[in-house]
Amino acid sequence: MVNSLDHFMWASSDLDGAVAAFERLSGVRPGIGGSHPGRGTRNALASLGSSIYLELIAPDPAQPLDGTPGGELRAIKQPCIHAIVAVTRDLAAVQKAYAAAGMTTDLRDGGRKTPSGNFIRWKFLTPQAGMLGAFAPLFIDWLDSTHPARTSTPGCTLTRFEAGHPDSDTIGTLWRNLGLDIPLYRADRPHFVAELSTPRGPLRLTS
Repeated sequence: MVNSLDHFMWASSDLDGAVAAFERLSGVRPGIGGSHPGRGTRNALASLGSSIYLELIAPDPAQPLDGTPGGELRAIKQPCIHAIVAVTRDLAAVQKAYAAAGMTTDLRDGGRKTPSGNFIRWKFLTPQAGMLGAFAPLFIDWLDSTHPARTSTPGCTLTRFEAGHPDSDTIGTLWRNLGLDIPLYRADRPHFVAELSTPRGPLRLTS
C-alpha cells in the first residue's frame, strides 16, 4: 500500500483574507471551491501539479459554526498549514492500519457543489488523532470525481513537502503502516513545511 499526499489545508479564520494573502505572496489567486454542508467550512483551491493541490479553508459564515470544524478555525490568527490529506483507493486498509495502532476512525461520504454547478463526491476517513493531532493524516478516495488539481487555478507547483516531529520514530512507524510517503524528520517541535514554485518566486508555507 503506497498512499501519497493529495492536498494540504492552509487554514484561516477568514477565507477572503487568506485568498488575498496567497495572491500577494504567489501571484496566483485561488479559485473559490464551495461550501461543505454541516461542516461549517468553505474553501478555495490552487493546483500545485497534476495530482496535488492547496486547499485554503476557513469558517463558512452562512452556516452554523458551533460544534463544527469551521467553528474551530475561528481561533486561527494567521493562515497556516492545518492538516494533510492523503489519497488512497483502499480506505479499508487504511482503517485497519489505524486500528492496529489503537486508533479509531470515522468513515463518511462527502461532497460539494462547485461554482460551475457540478457536484463532486468523495469518501473521507478521519482518525481520532488524540495527541498526534495533524500527524494522524486524513485520507480521501475521490471515487469517480475529477481530481480538483485538474480543475483548480494553475500557476504554482509544489517542489517539496516535509514534516518534523520530536517523536519521529512513532510517527514514522505509523506513516509506514499507512503507506504514506511524506518525508519526516526529527525536530524540536511538530511542523509541516511546503515549498512552492510560484510566478513571484519560491514560496514557503508552514504550520
